[in-house]
Amino acid sequence: VILDLELKLLADVGILARPNAGKSTLISRCSAAKPKVADYPFTTVEPILGVVSIHNKDFVMMEIPGLLEGAHLGVGLGYRFLKHAERAKMYLYLVDGLAEDPVGDLQMVNHELMQFSPELAAKPQIIAVNKLDVTEVKENRGELERALIELKGGPQVQGLRDAPIFFISAVSGEGVTELLGKIVEVLGNVPVAEPDDLLEAPVPVSRRRPRTASSVSVEKGVYVVQSEELERLVTMSDTRDRRVLLQLWREMGRLGVAVQLEEAGVEAGDTIRIGDAEVEWF
Repeated sequence: VILDLELKLLADVGILARPNAGKSTLISRCSAAKPKVADYPFTTVEPILGVVSIHNKDFVMMEIPGLLEGAHLGVGLGYRFLKHAERAKMYLYLVDGLAEDPVGDLQMVNHELMQFSPELAAKPQIIAVNKLDVTEVKENRGELERALIELKGGPQVQGLRDAPIFFISAVSGEGVTELLGKIVEVLGNVPVAEPDDLLEAPVPVSRRRPRTASSVSVEKGVYVVQSEELERLVTMSDTRDRRVLLQLWREMGRLGVAVQLEEAGVEAGDTIRIGDAEVEWF
């Protein structure tokens, strides 16, 4: 008999965003959680929980690693991360105010949640535009807020019509207290789940399950690594950045890929291919 067990983290509010929106900075400011924070995407590779205390109330905030387009199908391990989001009572969309298309980013993340589960997309939601400490975001605040309001009322998103919009800086803390106060207010209006509601009967699902196994092969002198975790890390990241490479090497060690490469005969200076990226082994 083979049992397929899934661990789903429990949280009151789940933070949803594209990579590098500032989720780790926000949760570290609001709670005692100390996730790795860096100015490049995909720093967070596992969900992180933090307990937030404000106005004599406590709630659990969960940072869900950044989502890519196609996350509900498993792209960038998004399927696995969205499974954790199932147990959140509400969602906080964190929007990077410096992104090329902040409105499009919000629409994409909302679409991924909706495609993964329309029931989840119907839960209470809040929008927070981050990086208000940057002059460019302050100057564009009015225009961006109007664009977000227009998106909220459109048919291309779900559950956002009544979502309040906040502008915050996770770095300086500007607007964060007001945001947390609103989260407490919304959570206070969420019905308390009955004990039976927390027990889920096993049901068959048709969604593609994520592939987590890794493998190494050699093709014309190049060591090709197959690993969704590592492919997620190099996607949209600058592998010329030594910080990215150091995290990549740590993850290869954690996943056992470094051992696989050594067993395959890799030496310093050899080329390693992960997805579409190539790096030099050192």
